[in-house]
Formats: sequence, C-alpha cells, structure tokens
Amino acid sequence: MRFVLIENNEDFPNDGETCWYWDTDRPVVGKRERKDGSWIAVQCYCKKDPNQFRKIDNLRLLFTDQTEYYCVCPNCYDVYRRMQWSGSTHGGSGWRSRAENYLGFHQRKKNWCEFCDPVFGNGGWAV
Repeated sequence: MRFVLIENNEDFPNDGETCWYWDTDRPVVGKRERKDGSWIAVQCYCKKDPNQFRKIDNLRLLFTDQTEYYCVCPNCYDVYRRMQWSGSTHGGSGWRSRAENYLGFHQRKKNWCEFCDPVFGNGGWAV
C-alpha cells in the first residue's frame, strides 16, 4: 500500500474528521528527514482511504491565470478548459516554465487529478 496510516503521533493528530498518512512514494531527504519516518505526510478525511485514489498517467495543466493552475485529467480538462484564464494575475517571466515544472512534479509524485479524484480532488469548479 502506498499510504500508511500514522497512529499515535502528536505531530499528526486524528481529530475525528481528518487523519494523516505517510505517502511511501514520496520520501523526505535532506534537512527535513525525520527519525520517525522519512516520507511526506498527507492529511485525508477519515472516511476516505487514500489508497483508493485514481492514478492518471496523462495529466494536463488547467490555467486560471499565470499563477494559478491545476493538474487535471483529460476529462476535467475537456469540461473546464473554456473557463480558463478567468484571472488577471501576472506571474512575471518564466511563469510557463514554473507551471510545466509543477505538472512534471505532480505527474511523477502524486498522479491524481486535482479536480475529480475521489480522495484528493476538490470537485472542480461549480458550473
């Protein structure tokens, strides 16, 4: 299993609504490495199992503006692509490169649609 429940750890408490899991696909290296575990911790609703996330191999960037973008599956991209660029924030030079780097990181390390994933997605925009 990719996600392992963190139990009895005051740094990652279960408040009855949310709990924490180690993401064993995302090791922590360097200064942030911990003695009790060397993985990124992710917070999840108690009623959801993060091991049930849907892995997407071909995520796409969906832009709201130059500084706000999401990694989404092809279906969510098709649904929401006409709603892109609703903002007016300017990201300065290199904004596209930063967005592409974010997509690459998300594809390598997370692999879920930030809109429709049943565990980590936020449900997309209200239409």
